[in-house]
Amino acid sequence: MAADRLVTLRAFERDDAERYRQWVNDPEIGAFIDRGQPVSPEEHARWYEALVSAESNRVFAVDDAGGTFVGLVWLYGIHRRHRRAEVRIVIGERKAWGTGVGTEALRRVSDIAFDTLGLEKLWADVLVTNPRAVASFEKAGFVREGLLRGDRAAASGRVDVVRLGRLRGEQARP
Repeated sequence: MAADRLVTLRAFERDDAERYRQWVNDPEIGAFIDRGQPVSPEEHARWYEALVSAESNRVFAVDDAGGTFVGLVWLYGIHRRHRRAEVRIVIGERKAWGTGVGTEALRRVSDIAFDTLGLEKLWADVLVTNPRAVASFEKAGFVREGLLRGDRAAASGRVDVVRLGRLRGEQARP
């Protein structure tokens, strides 16, 4: 299947939010995304409203080629003056892991950031305990900019974070 057919990005709807909450409450996924505690329905409803209503965010549900909601990708904290944003992604459906869906979603959201929104820089922080995510960002054209040693607290102790970035005009790997 051609890479441009792996995913569709669409609006993150309220109907998607409960499935997303189930993913972030999964202990394995929660550990990948630095989520320490389960999320209650009330807390999640507040998070959803704040996320989708903020002018500084652009949020997209990720559907696979079959139209199944498999994850979420978003531009967070868009800074208009500096023309940059943080990229966040969660592919929650395990059947989509390792299929290239995350990489393609990152490429698509990068295109939106650079071509539609006129941003010049994207960045992301990824826990070193999630090497699959680091590889996905790198395939999508992000480069390692640094290592934030012991940046996060985890049950096992301090965890390093890989800082990745992409500038307008930098190409994704084939």
